[in-house]
Amino acid sequence: MLDPFAGVDTNDGITAPVNTLGRAYGIGREGKNEVIALISNGLTTSTARVNTAFTWAKNALHLVGVSCGVNLSNRARIAPSTSATAFANFLTVSGSGCLFSNIELFAGFTTGTTAAIALTVTGGRNLFYNSHITGMADAASAADAGSRHVKISGTGENQFVNCTIGSDTIARTNANASI
Repeated sequence: MLDPFAGVDTNDGITAPVNTLGRAYGIGREGKNEVIALISNGLTTSTARVNTAFTWAKNALHLVGVSCGVNLSNRARIAPSTSATAFANFLTVSGSGCLFSNIELFAGFTTGTTAAIALTVTGGRNLFYNSHITGMADAASAADAGSRHVKISGTGENQFVNCTIGSDTIARTNANASI
């Protein structure tokens, strides 16, 4: 279990929740179809904060948000701290056979960077279900032609079902793509 609001990283993540994505991911075992439950309290205080590029490389390790289930600005989310320095590849999924369900990935920085990408998928046979993926959430990133919300490369065969990709809060001022 991952509870950014009430978890403690010295917990085991099974009988009591941890509070960082890195700790929860570290506990999860590759190839065992284990599920990390990202617990939301409905507020931004339950956001799992990631301040450096994060790679999800473990096959068959899943991330499921526990919240009301809305797929627009869900508070079972992963986002940087407001003071984090922008970086280009927010989350890279290189693992295969993973499920990401009912989560929000929000790569929003106060000041962005060039070629900002919220989600890069290089692994195969992953399912993104009922999730919201947003990059380019600042003027600098939205102005860069190399920025994307989602970039897919590699082996393919990934599915995005009932997902919202992008947002309408920051105007794009250059030709760039959502996917």
